[in-house]
Amino acid sequence: MENRILIKGLLLSFFILITVSCEKGDGVELDENGEVINPQKGNQIVSGNPALNTFLIASQDETLYTVDAQTGEETAIYEFPYQTDFELIPSYKDGIIYVTADDNSINAVDVNTKSFVWEQYLLESDFSSYGVTPPTCVDGVCYASGTTGVLTAVNQITGDLKWYYTSDPSGELDNILHGNSSQIIHGDKIYVFSEESFISDFPPYMHILDKETGKFIQKVKLPYELTGTPLVVDNIMYLPAKNLYAINLDTMDVLWEFEANGAGTPYISGDRLIVNAIPPGQGLRSALYCIDMSTTSIVWQKDTGVDTLWNPLIVENVVYSNYDKGSSFPGATNAKPFAVDLESGEELWYNADVSVDHSPVYANGILFSYGHDLYRTDDTDNNVGLLTIDANTGKTLWLNSFFRYGARLNPLVIAENGVFGPSYYRGE
Repeated sequence: MENRILIKGLLLSFFILITVSCEKGDGVELDENGEVINPQKGNQIVSGNPALNTFLIASQDETLYTVDAQTGEETAIYEFPYQTDFELIPSYKDGIIYVTADDNSINAVDVNTKSFVWEQYLLESDFSSYGVTPPTCVDGVCYASGTTGVLTAVNQITGDLKWYYTSDPSGELDNILHGNSSQIIHGDKIYVFSEESFISDFPPYMHILDKETGKFIQKVKLPYELTGTPLVVDNIMYLPAKNLYAINLDTMDVLWEFEANGAGTPYISGDRLIVNAIPPGQGLRSALYCIDMSTTSIVWQKDTGVDTLWNPLIVENVVYSNYDKGSSFPGATNAKPFAVDLESGEELWYNADVSVDHSPVYANGILFSYGHDLYRTDDTDNNVGLLTIDANTGKTLWLNSFFRYGARLNPLVIAENGVFGPSYYRGE
C-alpha cells in the first residue's frame, strides 16, 4: 500500500495492512532473549527515570487509595458511602483528589490528612452512572457534567457552585434521559458535547460557552455522537465522532476528515497523529493509524484486533497501545499491550502473557494498568490487579492483587515532574 494516500473521502480496506515485524529494521534489533537493543539509549526505547513516580490514585469499591509507585503498596485515603461508584478517572492538584461519583456529585479529598474536603452536587441528586463525566480542573475551577445533562463549574478550593449550563434542548435541569459525554477547556472557552436525546430526534451538539461565566456563545450540530475525547492543538480541534474531523476553532470549518466506522481519542506528537479506529465497512475489527499531519496521509496502520477503541499514547518515538484478542463474554476485554516505532510502525515489543483492562498510562518509563499477568504465580487470584509494565521491554514489574475486584478508577500517576493519565486526561 502506498504511504501517500489522501484521507478525505477514502474508503480504507482493513485487510491491506503494513506488516509489523519484530525483526531487525530502522535501527531496532532484538537480542537472543527477545529484548530490544538500542545502543543510542542504553538498551532503552524510551528514556525516563521511574524514581520520579511517587504514587497512583486508585479505588476499590467505595474507597479511594493511593498506591506507592515504587512498591505497589496501597494506603486507604477515604471511604465514601456504601455502593458509591466513581467515574472513570480523577483529577489531582496540590494534594487534593477531585472525583465524580454516581450520586451525581463532584468531591474533593485531601491526600495528606485523609479527610473529606467538600462535596457539590451537579444540581440534582440522583444515583445513576449515566452521563456523569470525570472532572476537569483548570485555573482554579472544576468542571463536570451530571446525569441530567447539566455542566457545572465549581470553585476548586471551596466547592462553591460558580455557574451551570444545561445542554438539554428544552432547557430542563432534571431530565435524566439526556446526557453529556465530555467537556474540553481551551483558551477562554469551554466546549461541552451533548448526546442524542432518548425521547426525541434531537441530534448531538457541541455547545461553546464562556469559560468564566458559562454564558452561551454558539451551538454546532454534530453528524454523530462522540466516539472518543476531542483534542485541541494549535487552535484546531480533532473531533472523533464516528469519523475523525479536524476543525478550525476560529471559523468552525472542517479542514480535513478521516473516514471511519468509529474513531477513538487521537494523540499528536510533532507532525504525527495516532488514532485507533474501526475502518469503514468494518464492525468487528479495528486498526491503529499513524497520520502525517502535513499531508493528511496514512504513514502506516496496524491491526489491533476486535473493535475496542483504545486510547494510544506517544512517548518520544514510541507508540503504546493494546491489541484486543476478543473475550468469551460481552463487555470484557482481552487486551495485550504493545509498543511500536512511531516512524515505521515496526513492533518493538508485544506481551502476550498479560491481559489489561485499560488504555496505557505512561509515566517516566513505566506503564500502569489493571489486568491479569497470566503466569505470574500458580494462584490465579494473585495474578490479577493493579500492575506496572516496563515501557522498554514490556515485562511486568509489580502487581497488587488487592485491586483484583471492584477497581473503578483508571490509574492516575502523581510524579515529581507532573501528573500522568491516559491520553484522554485533560487536567492540569
